[in-house]
Amino acid sequence: MQFTILNSCRGAGKGYVRVKASGVDTGDLYALARASNGNLLICAVYPFDHPGEDPVSVRRAGGIPKGRSDGDETSFVVVLPLLDDTEFRIGLFRKNDQTRTPVFEFTWRPLESKVRSRLGYKLHLEESLQIRDIDQRRLSGAPYVYVTGIFPVSETECSCRFVSRFPYREDKRYTVRVYDEAANELAVTPMIIEDTEIFTRDDLNISVHEQLFAVRVRRDQTTLCIMVTEDDAEYPYGNFACLLPPIFQGFVQGVLDGTKSAYHDEGYASWFEKRRATYGDLVEQRTAIERWTQQPLISIVSVLFHTPADYLRAMIDSVLAQSYGRFELILVNASGDDMTVDNVLREYHDDRIVALQVENRNIATNTNAGIRAARGEYVAFVDHDDVIEPDALYQYVSVIQESQKIDLLYCDEDRLDDGAYNKPFFKPAFNRDLLYSYNYITHMLMVSRYALSRVELSEDNASGAQDYDLILKCIEVSREIRNVPYVLYHWRIHEASTSANPDSKPYADEAGRLALSQHFERIGIPATVHKSELPFRYRTEYLSDTRSKVSIVIPTKDHVSMLANCVSSVLEQTKYDNYEIILVENNSTEPETFSYYEHIQHKSDRVTVVRWPGHGFNYSAICNFGVRSAKGDILLFLNNDTEVISPDWLGSMVNYMNRPDVGVVGAKLLCRDGIVQHGGVWVSVNSCGYLGYDLAADDGGYMEMMRYPSDCAAVTGACQMIRKSLFERIGGLDETLAVTLNDVDLCLKARAEGYVVVFDPQALLYHNEHTSRGRDEKDPRKQRRADEEYARFFLRWNSSLKFGTFINANLNQYDGNFKIRY
Repeated sequence: MQFTILNSCRGAGKGYVRVKASGVDTGDLYALARASNGNLLICAVYPFDHPGEDPVSVRRAGGIPKGRSDGDETSFVVVLPLLDDTEFRIGLFRKNDQTRTPVFEFTWRPLESKVRSRLGYKLHLEESLQIRDIDQRRLSGAPYVYVTGIFPVSETECSCRFVSRFPYREDKRYTVRVYDEAANELAVTPMIIEDTEIFTRDDLNISVHEQLFAVRVRRDQTTLCIMVTEDDAEYPYGNFACLLPPIFQGFVQGVLDGTKSAYHDEGYASWFEKRRATYGDLVEQRTAIERWTQQPLISIVSVLFHTPADYLRAMIDSVLAQSYGRFELILVNASGDDMTVDNVLREYHDDRIVALQVENRNIATNTNAGIRAARGEYVAFVDHDDVIEPDALYQYVSVIQESQKIDLLYCDEDRLDDGAYNKPFFKPAFNRDLLYSYNYITHMLMVSRYALSRVELSEDNASGAQDYDLILKCIEVSREIRNVPYVLYHWRIHEASTSANPDSKPYADEAGRLALSQHFERIGIPATVHKSELPFRYRTEYLSDTRSKVSIVIPTKDHVSMLANCVSSVLEQTKYDNYEIILVENNSTEPETFSYYEHIQHKSDRVTVVRWPGHGFNYSAICNFGVRSAKGDILLFLNNDTEVISPDWLGSMVNYMNRPDVGVVGAKLLCRDGIVQHGGVWVSVNSCGYLGYDLAADDGGYMEMMRYPSDCAAVTGACQMIRKSLFERIGGLDETLAVTLNDVDLCLKARAEGYVVVFDPQALLYHNEHTSRGRDEKDPRKQRRADEEYARFFLRWNSSLKFGTFINANLNQYDGNFKIRY
């Protein structure tokens, strides 16, 4: 046997060496790299096309690389990891040689390889391009490892996710090792995120075992070599992926960009300037106003208290610039003998300005004085140091033209920081549970005279949260509530404002808690409101005289170890004790499964196994069958690939069922590596997806909706709670949606009945999605069925989906991380 190195080059984390040999077949060889510290890392060997052939042309013509050129000469490429802090001794071995004696060896030195690679690209560009990334052109039938993302999970740690693909063999197991830049093995614990069988090129005769792994690594550990090998193989069988710092940082930045919400979008200021009303727009607006039949008087109330002159002028000027001119500006001056405020007020001579001098008592009482003085059919509120857009009133009154029953309006807002606009707050349509978490409505609140005449104004103890108190009172009597999806309000940031310093009004936090508590008293819902870990944020415990029984329905087929983990996590970690577990057996074949059924029913009287009499897989039919055995008033559909994290999960979900308007509740689901998989479901025309995906588990997300409850379009059936009476009334799960979107359909049917769907981030579970059934898109048969169900679902619901309901109209309706719609 003779071996000759012909060429080498470096690629993205990998080195490529072309070797010519005689007397050996490429298929008989494997390669290992021995590092300076003695560690052995696996390499890959790929046959190379005939030197005169273009690999791309060969593939397009259906050619198969034979790995031979002339006679018994063989041409192949060795692919090895790039670790620039170590030197490798590469050895080629015969697969059937048990002595592990190399038939050929060569040394790979980092600096030398860089020089050779640059020369190769310069002198032999075509050949270098042919051997570079050859592994990506040989995916089928060979092991392959590639990184899919690096996700920050904390200030110091990242989760590195990677896929390994091996030819499918029954009951095969794999070992993952991770090395640093010097080929030192890192102490990591691989986690399986997904585990499935897929088909390559839609060939149902050839399947691949695909696993998505994750390992937690330090954020400063930016060089990684990830090696996956098959256990019990006759020779070292596997592959690797190698990350260098630029690639590592690129993956991290990609995730950060993907999860960055509108609130942190650096391009927002430019976006806003292109969309705010121009001088010409204002002229056209005034012309349009003349045609309106409804031109109500708007009273704008602003309480002044030692307002800096520049801020006060800016506020007044922004109001006087309105294209809708039928308003009055009521300035409630509680500044006492403050010549600065008095001098500014003397500068204005506009009949629409009404200045009231009041003794300063508190912000609630001062605001009430303005409300009582208001003559308008609607009353709006602007803080003394903020500004509004010149078309703010126009946009509000424009909405009122659509309905005379709108009693409460609010708009989008941003922060005004030293003349710069940033941190936009694009708000959803009225979202009750989000409002019960904190006052997301805030600015610019406008309330009808109809609503104001039916509520009591805020008392002194509401000071600092008087706007929250008024909103809560008004939603109790409002006929319609509307958000105006335009950035019309600019909340100024300075040291004394709560926008910059929540501690500037410490009393306001308690005032907000009290306002919410009193709201529940007025509407007859027994509840205890608690402060939370963040200021001005609240958590509500809804009280009930009874502890409803929950029937946990778990469809299952084989995968007994996974099912056992799920069931034991429920039995051992759930504090809420009034529940039963119904395992719905679906055509299992493994004896271990039935042995487990006997064991778990003997161990716990909470567990019952029922056998679905159908065939194939129909999630809806299986769950509907399981419900027939349910004794509880509340149903919880739970996947067999979930595991409980927080002991309070079930009690937290049941908590919302103590409110009569709640129909469905969903949980926050995490992948094993601490990355959010599900934070609710968004539904738009012809598409839907998860909210909050790819965020770190402790990231509050946009508007803190991954930390506090909110209403959403739907929640996943992997952990989905619904009242049994409602479930039966709406016909249960649609059995024509056998696998896809049946859970979303159930939520939309509940909402059509007037119930809300609540996402509860305090209910925390792991979800090993795509582990038991695999991904539909990886199986052409399942994909066809899924496509049909998607079409049926959206044909039913598209016409009723309202644009901008749960995701503001200024945001991308097809992304669960609340991104600006450019």
